[in-house]
Amino acid sequence: MRFTSRALLTTSLVCALAPAPAFCAPNSKAMREALVAAYPLTKVGMTGLVQFDYTRITQPGAILVVRLPGIYADLANTKNVIVNTNYQDGQLTQATGFAAAFGGNTGQSRTLNPNEKVYVTQITVRKDSVLMELLTTDVTTLGDGRGTRYRAELNVKLPNLDNMTPEDVKKTIDTVIADPATASAVESKTIKLGMSPDEVKKSLGNPDKIVDLGPKQVYIYKDMKVVFLNSQVSDVQ
Repeated sequence: MRFTSRALLTTSLVCALAPAPAFCAPNSKAMREALVAAYPLTKVGMTGLVQFDYTRITQPGAILVVRLPGIYADLANTKNVIVNTNYQDGQLTQATGFAAAFGGNTGQSRTLNPNEKVYVTQITVRKDSVLMELLTTDVTTLGDGRGTRYRAELNVKLPNLDNMTPEDVKKTIDTVIADPATASAVESKTIKLGMSPDEVKKSLGNPDKIVDLGPKQVYIYKDMKVVFLNSQVSDVQ
């Protein structure tokens, strides 16, 4: 079995058997069940007894749309560990240091494109993050004629995961990948870094509450907080 799947399986077993290890959330089982219900997993074929064949879908699950550029992906059937892409505070970054030490590159890697469609093949709930394995729905033909999907490991960092509901977690995930209906609804109310308060009000309407901290202001809406610094959007929560 490839290293990534072994790592995911080991983490799942430890989370199930240990009382509360440092990398597992106390409510990880319930949270994972809720997330799998929200993002039904796709099952893929096998080559032999232990190797996944990501080119062959045996049971399709939810199809999601990529909303942000920068999710690192590589050939789906590579035996190399695919380096995680971390998401936190509206930013996507590739893992470095120990987290990336076992990673490899086939020379055919790329980043997923906004609006590209993906399946979810695995969800692992950790102490302070949710790791999702993504697989492109479309098969790409390489220069040598081989057909391949691309696979990515999206690690959504959630420092307050223990206190979050599945709905809270889904709301964060939906800012990166979401079902087409959710993505379309959100795109109609797009907030971008650098927007002015008037531009935000034009898109979202008047906020339910405004927190004024001098150069920093926070517009509080029912389903999000928009943070301004010197009258420009600096963060969306």
